[in-house]
Amino acid sequence: MFRSYLKTALRNLWKHNLFTFINIFGLASGLTVCLLAITHIKGAFDYDSFHPNKDRIYRILTDVVDKNGNQMPCATAPMPLAGVLKRDYSFIEQSARVVRLYGQISGNHKRLDVLSFGVDPSFFSMFGFQMAKGSPATEPHTTVLTKLTAEKFFGKANPIGKTLTIDGIGPMTVSGILADNPAKSHLRFDMLVSLQTPVKAEQQQAFLDWRNYRNGYVYVLLKTGFADNVLNNVLPALSSRVTKGLRFQSEKGYSLRAQALTEISPAFEELYYSSYEPQVGGLTAEFGVGLLTLLLAGFNYVNLTLARSLSRAREVGVRKVSGAVRWQLMGQFMAESMVLALLALCLSFVFLELVKPMAFVQQWLIGGVQWSAGLYFIFIGFSLLTGLVAGFVPARVLSAFEPAQVLRSHSGLKVIRGISLRKSLIVAQFAISLIAMISLLTMIRQQQYMVTADYGFRTKGVLNIPLNDVPYQRLTNEINQLAGVEEVSALSVMLGNFGDEGLTVRRQRHTGDSAAASLLSVDAGFVPAMNLTLKAGANLPKSNTDSSGHFVLINEEAVHTFKLGEARDAVGKTLWLNDSTEVQIAGVVADFRYTTFVWAIKPLVLQAQPTRYQFLNVAVAEGAEAAVLADAQKIWKRLNPYEPFAGRWYDDYLDERHSHKEDIDFMSLLVGLALSIACLGLLGMVTYTTQQRTKEVSIRKVMGANVGQLVWLLSWDFVKLLLIAGAIALPLGSLAGYAFLMSFAYHVGIGIETLGSCLGTLLLLGSLTIGIRTYRSALINPADSLRAE
Repeated sequence: MFRSYLKTALRNLWKHNLFTFINIFGLASGLTVCLLAITHIKGAFDYDSFHPNKDRIYRILTDVVDKNGNQMPCATAPMPLAGVLKRDYSFIEQSARVVRLYGQISGNHKRLDVLSFGVDPSFFSMFGFQMAKGSPATEPHTTVLTKLTAEKFFGKANPIGKTLTIDGIGPMTVSGILADNPAKSHLRFDMLVSLQTPVKAEQQQAFLDWRNYRNGYVYVLLKTGFADNVLNNVLPALSSRVTKGLRFQSEKGYSLRAQALTEISPAFEELYYSSYEPQVGGLTAEFGVGLLTLLLAGFNYVNLTLARSLSRAREVGVRKVSGAVRWQLMGQFMAESMVLALLALCLSFVFLELVKPMAFVQQWLIGGVQWSAGLYFIFIGFSLLTGLVAGFVPARVLSAFEPAQVLRSHSGLKVIRGISLRKSLIVAQFAISLIAMISLLTMIRQQQYMVTADYGFRTKGVLNIPLNDVPYQRLTNEINQLAGVEEVSALSVMLGNFGDEGLTVRRQRHTGDSAAASLLSVDAGFVPAMNLTLKAGANLPKSNTDSSGHFVLINEEAVHTFKLGEARDAVGKTLWLNDSTEVQIAGVVADFRYTTFVWAIKPLVLQAQPTRYQFLNVAVAEGAEAAVLADAQKIWKRLNPYEPFAGRWYDDYLDERHSHKEDIDFMSLLVGLALSIACLGLLGMVTYTTQQRTKEVSIRKVMGANVGQLVWLLSWDFVKLLLIAGAIALPLGSLAGYAFLMSFAYHVGIGIETLGSCLGTLLLLGSLTIGIRTYRSALINPADSLRAE
């Protein structure tokens, strides 16, 4: 029987090859997105699978209770906990702390931002992170690097024994290079530093403070034979004991509990200060996008199958008269849908190979996933399930036809007031596609806005050069002598990024009127080089010594926040920075957007601190860009021959920083798939409808109707569906777009340029799909079609 079902299904699919292609392409597109999501989900469960002791390792979580009684679960824990657990409880074999370190890393004439953590010596024996060469960082003042980080600092040279300096900690000797992990881990790092390294007294005090639960993570390894309930049984009493008598600033207290390493990823619980494990919410959203795309393809299958219900009804009637029962007929139709799903799976594997190299797909979805036979069995099972679900509705509807009703006209299943199920599905397809188009265009316009908007500082013709330990004054003097250079300035961070150091500002040292502000370290050339406007006062004094740090510039937002009156009133007044440094306001600059557009403009303090300069901004006259760039490269090669020149123009940096081209490309692919599925489904419906009305068209043509009238007659019903889809999708798309824009302090609006262009694109593609097919039908010779009748 199964063989008969299969042969009949293949014959039907081959007979109606256009509909078969539409269904296979649509299902393959939806399956591709779902397979990517399934792969990512599978990879999330594979996190940390390479650790030999993974079943005995636990992370200690801290459940913090605030003054209002709200509970805040944290992935971090107090640092003294690791020592107490190892010392006082016999079932603990080892414990280890993992602490996030901040500050740039310098070495080999380079200065880079590196994701670094401090770890105890026991970390390397508890976890399965292997060494490619050298030894773990178990001794004081030692560190290990990943291969990529070692190449960034030392190129192809052997880094073992070389020195790297961490801001605020000191020099570290590279003792080893970490091997690549066979799978991903919730612990992500570029550099691991030994926590045996002595630190400053205030830092050491933070490691001993039971009130400080935010510093890092605590892991324990249980001895063989002990279950996690043993650990969870002692943690409540332990947390009560260590917090007894402690006075917290904004919390009532906290309790401790254990989380198995095997349960960290995917994260079913949202934790504060979490590590790098995938969140279930994000995985669900990804799979939802795949199911939505697959749903559009399922609409096509249901639509086209029900559209051919009249011809299939005759088939059903004949087979029922011949003795077939309903479950046999349903089996026949379900077999067709499953064959379609398997053919679509083969095509989806082709699509999968095409999208695999995309940067977004590698970075966020399938990078590091282990492709196993089990994963491919999941793919096959999911595709068969898709075929069953997609074929169920048509199979149930078609198998219910009675032989006596076969010759009656089936106008379709009614949903509301004469709108058939088939028409409703077309509306749903195009409405979903239009919502996705509006959302995508809103994202693209916002990204482009962040690239080209007026930041309040000069972005054109400004060359930014990372100093990388090159003396900034020497490089400044050399660059200043080049023809075409208008101004040179030094600063601590790139503008338009995430800002620099935060600080607390007070009008008086011992008053309670503190306010948060950002600090940028700049020299006197910063204001003229970046075309900033001085609203009052004077620029920073030109000085190469730290004494100039006594004078600062503030922005207009700082004037309002610090309640200094008008801009001119603020000049000459003093401020206390972090309760330790008194500075005098030399001038006030107009507000400019020195951070990403996610944040509103905040109070800003500009202070000359030469030891913190990391970049050089070179303002170049129009037309001299190429010459200045070439000369700057020569100067750099002379001053730092072992380090490649990394200068770039500010507008190029903003484009790279905010355009997110790889993400947009992938989302455009998803929208394109959704729209193509909808258009192909519409094409199938139009094709079938025009075939059914061939006799009507021929008679109208004999009676004098012209081609234009016939095209309009055949098209109008489908054009109405597109207009209905537009009416539904425009408000919903606007809501989706504004939901995305809410995360930005400065953003574009959603107006006629967005909604009109998306609706116009939808109507154009839909009208072309309808018009081309109906135009071909209107050109048919009436004599041929009537003779066929």
